[in-house]
Amino acid sequence: MTYTQIFTIKDSYLLCITDGEVSDVETFIEWGLKLVDKTRHCQRTRVLVDNRTFRLTLSPLDIITFANFMEDQGVAKLGLRLAVLSNPYNPESSRLVETALVNRSASYKGFQSQRGAQEWLCP
Repeated sequence: MTYTQIFTIKDSYLLCITDGEVSDVETFIEWGLKLVDKTRHCQRTRVLVDNRTFRLTLSPLDIITFANFMEDQGVAKLGLRLAVLSNPYNPESSRLVETALVNRSASYKGFQSQRGAQEWLCP
């Protein structure tokens, strides 16, 4: 299965809604690069990522490979702050993505509620 990303520019952040599934690291890297490119294009550093209908079926090695790639691209140095609403049916992968990115200095945090995500994103 594939995925779709819909971006909406809000007053103080960029909203990215993702739907579908990713089951290989190359596609997940593509997803991440599209997100980063859109933040640059829209000149936003704060992003609310709504992944509640986005399923990751990746191995831990795939997730580490994704995090290493994003680190090598210098994404953490862009100053992005990502609040992520994770798929409730995919909590293990979501937590592993968060851990892997935070360990590489990314400002990334998972949330259960949109309100909590928005409050952390734009205090």
